[in-house]
Amino acid sequence: MATLARARLETPRLWLRPVAPSDEAAVVAALNHIAVTGWLAVVPYPYSARDFASFQMACAVPGETFAVDDDEGFVGIIAVEDRTLGYWIAPHRHGLGYATEAALAVLAEHFTQDTSIIASGYFEGNLRSANVLRKLGFVETGRDLKHCRALAVDRPHVTMALSRDAFAATRLTQVWSARGGTMAPLIIPQPRTPEPYRPFLQLPPSGQRPQGQ
Repeated sequence: MATLARARLETPRLWLRPVAPSDEAAVVAALNHIAVTGWLAVVPYPYSARDFASFQMACAVPGETFAVDDDEGFVGIIAVEDRTLGYWIAPHRHGLGYATEAALAVLAEHFTQDTSIIASGYFEGNLRSANVLRKLGFVETGRDLKHCRALAVDRPHVTMALSRDAFAATRLTQVWSARGGTMAPLIIPQPRTPEPYRPFLQLPPSGQRPQGQ
């Protein structure tokens, strides 16, 4: 998948932005809860500052991976990388619907650019994640064993997929039109296509540019 056009996104309660060095303490604290890392595939446990530095350098591409903030600060990470959705929310913010809300924003942005199917999945027993994915319109496509690095075991895993049409049809495509605004349908436009070349006599205004465990 191409990097999303916007590296910053906003929902009624959340701000999605690039991962920053200042997120280190919050990420390390959250991922040293086995209740979080035990449900993730590739995240180590214990989780160190060195792990965070490696993640930020190698994986946290702006427009693909987002830090998630609420009014009180950092609450989690969400990403769509290689057409696969992954996310985690810190334990002190579980049960608030933040994973669903953040995923709605990221998926809507993806489907404005790309009609490709998005994959995701969860380890069996992770009812929170199973419910999030089903609410978003994902459907089960198979079952397999997947390695959990934190627990050092292979665990039963459910694979899921989401099409643009299924996402657009879900009732969760009713979202706040603005922070504190009223409910309005989420309109997913057709993917953007490059405009045909047209010669021009003047350069665009300075600063103008195209425009988001």
